[in-house]
Amino acid sequence: MKVTYICHSGFAVELEGCVLLFDYYKGELPCWEKEKAVYAFASHKHQDHFQLKIFDLAKEYPKTHFFLGSDIKLNGKYLERNHISPSVKEKITTVGKNKRLTFDEIEILSLRSTDEGVAFIVKAEGRSIYHAGDLNWWHWEGEPSFANEKMGKDYKKEIDSIEGMHFDAAFVPLDPRLGKAYGFGMDYFLEHTDADKVFPMHMWEKYGCIGKYKKSLTGRRHEKQIMDIHRPGQEFEEWNI
Repeated sequence: MKVTYICHSGFAVELEGCVLLFDYYKGELPCWEKEKAVYAFASHKHQDHFQLKIFDLAKEYPKTHFFLGSDIKLNGKYLERNHISPSVKEKITTVGKNKRLTFDEIEILSLRSTDEGVAFIVKAEGRSIYHAGDLNWWHWEGEPSFANEKMGKDYKKEIDSIEGMHFDAAFVPLDPRLGKAYGFGMDYFLEHTDADKVFPMHMWEKYGCIGKYKKSLTGRRHEKQIMDIHRPGQEFEEWNI
């Protein structure tokens, strides 16, 4: 398994027979073998998680399929206006909240985001991958206390639903804009799941927050799980750190 950090929350997971691409919106994509199936996931409609250019993949990789959070609304006329072949519509599966489905030989479970759309759990080729999208403990300074308390409860409810679940790789927000609360979501995820390696994301290229987090109480306990990311295009292969 090879993981490539593309940008922001965008990651590619390359397995022997397929590629799982998550929340790509910009950056340089790796080149994959044409015969591989490419499964592209977009958790929600925010511009830092989804752009229409993702559909260009279908031109280059014949075995491409798209899994889109249900808040991403597309119809044939909209695609046509944006110079995207209406045939792409046949390659799209919409994924609602708290759903379970099987496609080809992969299994997909979705969680309800605390923002827009969904988080994805994908099982393929004996591997289990978690991508949070914008499912996070969004505790904003200046927000009313009741709003932050509800956010905490909502986040814990979703993570509690996967308590103890094992992941080979997990992609979890570590957003420095949250100030002192930037690690709340990461803390709870690490303490309630079993992940071999956790890749911080949604950092707005403030990669120094990873080292800072590793010095926190929870970060020190889980230091060996947390991957250091320094730049777009960085590759991790079973597991080079």
